[in-house]
Amino acid sequence: MKIYADENIERSIIEGLRRRRIEIVSAKELGYLSKPDEFHLKRALEIKAVILTHDVDFLRMATNSGVNHFGIIFSHPKNVSIGQCIRGVELIATILTDEDIKNHIEFL
Repeated sequence: MKIYADENIERSIIEGLRRRRIEIVSAKELGYLSKPDEFHLKRALEIKAVILTHDVDFLRMATNSGVNHFGIIFSHPKNVSIGQCIRGVELIATILTDEDIKNHIEFL
């Protein structure tokens, strides 16, 4: 499973996932800062990556009928610590297949 971290995801989470050998790309690293959420959703779908986000706007977009995505992992930064986020994403990436998470939202 490939993960696409939106620009709100902390660098420490990205690095922690990489240390666990999770394939992850970052919107910041790709130079996609300040792009609209729709851009990130489309870009993640194009590269077949699950979006990792703290942004509730992705939840609204994903629940609209007709909006396809490769999957969303939502982590609220006030409710989930950095370590919990890393462990949760690692568990999801280990257990779920690309087909399992396509057009699905996982909450941490």
